[in-house]
Amino acid sequence: MADNNEEFMFEDISSSTTPKSKNSLKAVTENYGNGVFKNLDKIIKAISFIVAIGILLIFAAVAVVLVMLDKIFAVVSVAVFIVGIILALISLFLIYAIGHLISQNNEIIKHL
Repeated sequence: MADNNEEFMFEDISSSTTPKSKNSLKAVTENYGNGVFKNLDKIIKAISFIVAIGILLIFAAVAVVLVMLDKIFAVVSVAVFIVGIILALISLFLIYAIGHLISQNNEIIKHL
């Protein structure tokens, strides 16, 4: 039977003795900034406004349909429109915040 110690030898390839150079780190950050995602923060911010306006228009249309069905639903339609405004603002702030975080992250990467 062969020597079993040779079969179960492991080599740690994840650690290296040479430190990574600053040039390689800079190249990685420049590739990140110059890639497909260069304007992602602006795109997400624009999408936040589009989604908020869409939500607001949908709730406004539902409110108008309620008033057109019967004038008794006028109070309900106002409530539906107010709920639409609140949901539109919440979605606007949440999606816009993600775009703003990406924008700040890009600024941090540029300063590195």
